[in-house]
Amino acid sequence: MRDTLAALINLQDVDCELRALEQSKGDLPQRIASLNREIAQLEESIAEKHDQLKTSRLGRESGALEVASLRDKLKKYQNQLYQVKTNKEYDAITLEIETTQSAIENREFEMLEMEEREKQLHSEIEGLQPGLAELQGQRDEAESRLQAMLAVTRAKEERLQQQRQEIVARIPRPVYSTYERTRIGRGGIAVAFLKEGSCSQCSTRIPPQRGLEIRMMNHLFLCEVCGRIMLYDPERMTVCEGHQQ
Repeated sequence: MRDTLAALINLQDVDCELRALEQSKGDLPQRIASLNREIAQLEESIAEKHDQLKTSRLGRESGALEVASLRDKLKKYQNQLYQVKTNKEYDAITLEIETTQSAIENREFEMLEMEEREKQLHSEIEGLQPGLAELQGQRDEAESRLQAMLAVTRAKEERLQQQRQEIVARIPRPVYSTYERTRIGRGGIAVAFLKEGSCSQCSTRIPPQRGLEIRMMNHLFLCEVCGRIMLYDPERMTVCEGHQQ
């Protein structure tokens, strides 16, 4: 068990270094994700406006065909007006002419409204483009900074991951499961050292008898308060210094 517990110390050291590498990225990953969300929202808004433009153009094209057809019909009614022989026929043709003229005016008014809406959509799209370009520029700059940082740290991270795998292979699965569960639940710190009779992480006093048992490093003990794995190394009293949770 002593070798297993010593391996846990080494594993925590490696995890501390990996954690420090991740923290060295700062908020760049979150910033990039946030920018990507904003960019996606703007792109979606612009795409929707383009779709509205397309629909409006199709509507105006359809309206133009309809107006042309109505004008042909109007011309026929007007020609028929000179051929009527009774007042009843005259009234009927006159009504058709008025109805057709009204339909033409209504359709042309709708087409003018569509045209105005298209101008507004063009203006809105043009207004969104600079903001989109700015966000894309910020995202690209952040990604470049992150990639440059990763280029520096990648080799070290790969070495640490390989080292971690080698250490984990020496630790029994139940012990490793306890370590991982504690590490995840305790902000990345799974182990604590017996320091002057207390837990180095939460400062809880350890009973003298339990302290002696921890010093022997023959069994796995957990702090009764913070739940971390209690270890003893006279040369080590801290874990992930500056990052205690």
